[in-house]
Amino acid sequence: MSRTSMDLDKEVALVTGGGQGLGRAISLLYARHGAAVAIGDIDVDAAERVAREIRAGGGRALALDLDVSSLDSARRAAQEAIDAFGTVSVLVNSAIFARYGPIDDIQPDIVDRMLAVGLKGPLLMSRAVAPAMRSARHGLILNISSVVGLGGVAYSSGYAALKGGVDAITRSLAAELGPSGVRVNSIAPSAIPNEMSRRTLDSEGWEERRRRTPLGVLGEERDVANAALFLASPAARFLSGVILPVDGGFSSASMIADVDIASVQKSRAA
Repeated sequence: MSRTSMDLDKEVALVTGGGQGLGRAISLLYARHGAAVAIGDIDVDAAERVAREIRAGGGRALALDLDVSSLDSARRAAQEAIDAFGTVSVLVNSAIFARYGPIDDIQPDIVDRMLAVGLKGPLLMSRAVAPAMRSARHGLILNISSVVGLGGVAYSSGYAALKGGVDAITRSLAAELGPSGVRVNSIAPSAIPNEMSRRTLDSEGWEERRRRTPLGVLGEERDVANAALFLASPAARFLSGVILPVDGGFSSASMIADVDIASVQKSRAA
């Protein structure tokens, strides 16, 4: 694949949750490939740090104070990005508030916040940028989902509910906005070690995830960012309504916890 097919120099991306984690990794990679990037985050200081890093490397970036659960905030962020860069042609819905645990521990206020950020947020942000994309007859809405939304994972019922909803939004908006030239896709990563995920899994938990992954390794933020780059690039012009697992085969493999799938495959090959 040529370098040109992955260039984003004509794109303006608005990345929610862009001050940290996967959103930060995607923002930095988009900028390296030529996109102007508006980094939205409820932690505006974190967003500004990422914007400064991009500008220090010669890129174009803007930090936005953004609460994705508020339509007013979503509209204001979209307009600020348009005022700064002329349009918004790529929206990455990466902002998340997640908690895990058994069904007996579920608290209504936690569920409300998870759904407000992780489910209502992508809907409101999509509403905020859709007019500009329709007008240009060009655009991508990219939702960050999860393998948890693709199959049953214990102690993740609330998170699975919102990510399954995100995938449903992706398919519905792909059908609705496609006639206007707007593509809508999801990336569904497995657990990626970063600051947030390390608070929910200990070393034993990470090792179990590795053993359940056919490729035998854990993913990294760059793996998700590379998928996001591809889906935003001209190379993906005919992809819409796609839920793309980025998981080393995790979602396709047997969920038997005491079997090291990668080692079994290696032994059979030998």
